[in-house]
Amino acid sequence: MIKQSLRFYFLLLLVACGALATSCSDGAGILEYEKNTPTSGDLKVYYDEGLEPHLKNQAYTFEVLYPRVHMSLKSSTESEAVQALYDDSCEAIVISRLLSEKETKAFASKNYSPKYSRVAVSAVALIVNSQNPLKGLSVNEVVDLLTNEGKNLKDSAGRSLNLQAVFDQNNSAVVHYMLDSVLKGSKLSPNCSILRSSIETINYVAENKNSVGLINFAWLSDVDDSVYKANKSKVRILGVAQNERSDYFLPDPSNFKLRTYPFIRNIYVIRKLGDFTLPKGFESFVAGPKGQLTFLKQGLLPARQTERNIEVKTSN
Repeated sequence: MIKQSLRFYFLLLLVACGALATSCSDGAGILEYEKNTPTSGDLKVYYDEGLEPHLKNQAYTFEVLYPRVHMSLKSSTESEAVQALYDDSCEAIVISRLLSEKETKAFASKNYSPKYSRVAVSAVALIVNSQNPLKGLSVNEVVDLLTNEGKNLKDSAGRSLNLQAVFDQNNSAVVHYMLDSVLKGSKLSPNCSILRSSIETINYVAENKNSVGLINFAWLSDVDDSVYKANKSKVRILGVAQNERSDYFLPDPSNFKLRTYPFIRNIYVIRKLGDFTLPKGFESFVAGPKGQLTFLKQGLLPARQTERNIEVKTSN
């Protein structure tokens, strides 16, 4: 009799728990309190197109590790990403700059104080056709190429190189960085063209011997990626020198760390929601050990690197 009573109450408890779970769940079967935690829910992220290969890989890994997460990614320019965050069209953005003072004040007017983490270091890379004899450029020569049609650039025989510069995308992070930080507001010369994407720029350089493409290094940083493998025999990355008397340096993690490559860009995850939310969870993942190791494996410099203590013992 006692056993039957216990069995009855146990079944009643199961039914009650099932009813409670049903009443608290949405159409996807996720409990209401689980719809926006650091490891569950839906997350829309706008990102700078130049960072696409890395962001897609970070999002894929995050979803695999946390099955209750669903990521939605939107390629954009930096200004579009900031506007989307301001308009509540997304919960986080990944771009290569911090918010400007004007943007910060606009968010403050809506009682938002966006948080951010620096997660990696990339750069603006210059690429040329594999048949182009150019070995490298100094910063001043890059400026001459973009503002003076490269009239001062000569080959080893003293002949004009007649180079054409092509950018990745209108209003891209690369375009804005070169105009604001390198050219200091000077206008682009007629030999400069702006295409529609980084891939289109890579393809253009692969087919045009006298072109120089400017893209985010993130597109060609991973030697195991399909884009790199498809183009490694068609294009090559130029070294850039700080001045005419220094050596050429390629964009790579070592030169980012030593700051010997001149066109370095930081990568930031920026969010506006609280700490116990999915945007914070994604930010923490990308800035954490797994996300940082992923950047390193794909050829970028992670913002944080785990220290390794090595003890060397010598015997007499």
